[in-house]
Amino acid sequence: MIETGKKYKLKKIKGFKNSDKEYYKVIGFYNFDTVICENACGERFVFMKEFLIDLQKPDDIYSDLILERNK
Repeated sequence: MIETGKKYKLKKIKGFKNSDKEYYKVIGFYNFDTVICENACGERFVFMKEFLIDLQKPDDIYSDLILERNK
């Protein structure tokens, strides 16, 4: 369960590299499935809750998002 005030990492997208060291603190909820987060530098982001790694499910680190590249 995603909670306000806690820090979370983003899930990985297969085929893309992202930092495992970046944490985002949830500062509020935009609606039922969207959260407002802040990184260590104070930058704010909006993510869908499904893209944050839930502390109760730490092994669920990959997103279901599939990105395709057109040639």
